[in-house]
Amino acid sequence: MDEKNELTIEEAYKMLEEAPRKNKELWVSHSVNVAIVAERLAENLGLDSKRAYVFGLIHDIGRGKKEHTGIRHIIDGYNYLMKLGYEDEARICLTHTFYDRSIVKGNLTKRNTNLTRAEIKFIEDFINKTKFNLYDKILQIADNMGSATGINTIERRRAESMLRYGISHVSEKNLKTIFAVQNEIEIKLGRSIYSLFPEVTDNINKTMIKDVMKFLK
Repeated sequence: MDEKNELTIEEAYKMLEEAPRKNKELWVSHSVNVAIVAERLAENLGLDSKRAYVFGLIHDIGRGKKEHTGIRHIIDGYNYLMKLGYEDEARICLTHTFYDRSIVKGNLTKRNTNLTRAEIKFIEDFINKTKFNLYDKILQIADNMGSATGINTIERRRAESMLRYGISHVSEKNLKTIFAVQNEIEIKLGRSIYSLFPEVTDNINKTMIKDVMKFLK
């Protein structure tokens, strides 16, 4: 069996740096903070923390060309990394968005996804046949903790997302299913995930709500 290509940390950072997207500072900051969360969770779960860090850096690489891509960034990132031969990294581009199979169709058929029917079917089929591993679940948690401003609670990140994209039965399912993933990870850890991240308290203490919820400005 041929060995899979593995993206290094240096190569992943280079991808972020060379992305043609304008005003990419917040995108890069988010990616780095997701990588930090993923690395620490992996280390405490006995996984390869360097691999988890790379996954965090490139999970949103599909947003590298332009800022407002919506959910189509997941297929753009997947296709980009698959062309380069990075199968595991490409997988993360898809799996970090869906915490449970029950939320796939609702998220893919929302308005303005900019996805073709063929792309929707491909993503739905991919997620339905993929058994999420611990790396997938770590990245789902990390994406919901790492923001552009630092490391936050999942509750704050999900609230920000719902206020940005709208509160609906889909966002309610997203919230319930990410909490189920959090519960699974915490059972494996034997403690709260937040006990691993003193940065959460620091970030909450220094960040006013108007700096997180842009609609208040």
